[in-house]
Amino acid sequence: MRRNVLIILLAWLIFAGLAPARIAAPAYSTEAGALVQKSLLALDAPAAQMDGDGELAETGKNQVLRQTRSVAALAGTQEPTLSPAASGNAELVYTTYLQNAGWQAEVREGAISGGAASPIEAIQVRLTHLAEAGNISYQTYRQDSGWSGYAKNGEIAGTAGTGEAVEALRFKLTGALAGQYDLYYRVQTERFGWLDWATNGETAGTDGFRYPIEGVEVVLMNKEQAFSGKREQSFVKRTDPVLSYGSYLTASGWQEPVLNPAQSGSPDSSQSLEGLQAKLASQPYPGSVTYRAATSENGWFEWTQDGLEAGLPGTGQNIERIEMQLTDELAAHYDIYYQVHVPGVGWLDWAKNGETAGTQGYDYDISAVQLQVVQKDAPAPGNTAVAFMKYVPKPPPAPVAPPLPAYPTGPDWTVQEGIFRTNAGTNYYVGSSYIIVSIAYQRVWAYIGSQQIVNAPVITGRPSMPTPRGLFAIQPYKESPSVLIGEDYESPVQYWIPFLGNAYGLHDASWQTQGFGGDLYLYLGSHGCVNTPYYAVQTLYNTYSVGTPVVVY
Repeated sequence: MRRNVLIILLAWLIFAGLAPARIAAPAYSTEAGALVQKSLLALDAPAAQMDGDGELAETGKNQVLRQTRSVAALAGTQEPTLSPAASGNAELVYTTYLQNAGWQAEVREGAISGGAASPIEAIQVRLTHLAEAGNISYQTYRQDSGWSGYAKNGEIAGTAGTGEAVEALRFKLTGALAGQYDLYYRVQTERFGWLDWATNGETAGTDGFRYPIEGVEVVLMNKEQAFSGKREQSFVKRTDPVLSYGSYLTASGWQEPVLNPAQSGSPDSSQSLEGLQAKLASQPYPGSVTYRAATSENGWFEWTQDGLEAGLPGTGQNIERIEMQLTDELAAHYDIYYQVHVPGVGWLDWAKNGETAGTQGYDYDISAVQLQVVQKDAPAPGNTAVAFMKYVPKPPPAPVAPPLPAYPTGPDWTVQEGIFRTNAGTNYYVGSSYIIVSIAYQRVWAYIGSQQIVNAPVITGRPSMPTPRGLFAIQPYKESPSVLIGEDYESPVQYWIPFLGNAYGLHDASWQTQGFGGDLYLYLGSHGCVNTPYYAVQTLYNTYSVGTPVVVY
């Protein structure tokens, strides 16, 4: 019996002498989605160390045991979403406070806390089974309060239950832990979804968008392990959008693009804009800049966007007004303002978000533009009262006159029993329906019987090209719309009422921006036709038929 005991004792001693001096245990990391086992040598028993809280850290065999995960734990049946590559027994657990849902159950490293499209208001993180001196610290950036101070190991960062969401956060290790381990973490945010991974004190989340964090994932890894997660964009900071725009000048072509709010064009020269391009050089939200231009010849062109040409550059057709606007989410956060320079008038006021900037009906062109983007509902960059000027002829006020005689009469003429007579002795038979034009008084009258239909100022032919005088009649060439063609002009009009062949007649004249009547015909006179206000020639065209007498005296 004693002999058996001695044999057993001897065998035990031999086995003990052959035992290894180091302890090895497998660790795990994620590489290309696979769980890869690696060997981790245990540490020899070092001298005692102080941890981050001033407490004595475990040493010797206990430290080795805590830094070596058991094979049973590593081979457990429950596999985490992202297996950590940390060695040793240090474990990281965390929980988040969700708006309207409260504190969530704690999860271990590699698992997601939150992720339910509900804003996170606070976070709590702790390390357990520490075998190294040190701690974990973390802080949150809140929408209205900015960065909090650092919390550590189990303390709360943020404000649970206040409704103030977290936009960004940071994690870091301290002490000897920071020398052995790396922290990797990422966040899910409103709009952007899951961002890339941050590490060791870097910022994860957003700034300036007011997009709350909705989910958090943290991984603790040994520094010897390779991390394969994407790390390009863990933090997104909002910057105001920047517009790049250029203009095509009549004699110079395309100008170099400028950035808002610089001027593009040539406000100090006689050149005009024939084309415009604009695009976003940078932007914090999805969206585009769209714009269109109008010329006096063709009116509005189709909307275009993002650097494409507006207008007809190189054709000699000058832009007289523009409209611009932002689209999609960018338009929900910003207003686009724009103003134009008009030679002879100067800089008009600012238009915004699709309003018209420029002129119409004056035959004025744009020589320069200036753009600006401001946050939604912020003050305008300048005055906004007069960004657009449109010429609209107004009929003269009704004259206060004594009751009309029983027969039509003018300043120097009468019509009695169908005969037109002037004080100078002119006599024409005009019947009961007729049109009368006076060169001396620069006026047109029209009657049916004793009822006056039109009484309006006109502009007749200039002295070098006078309007012919005599008794005429409306010709069969009457037309609406029409184009007047001469040796040096080609002018579209809405109403053409010829009274001498197809060469002389009454018509509207949008280019007469100084009004009608008086002595304007001396220096703004026509080629012989009778330029008539739009409202008057429209009435004449719709009232009088071919063959109606027309007197010019």
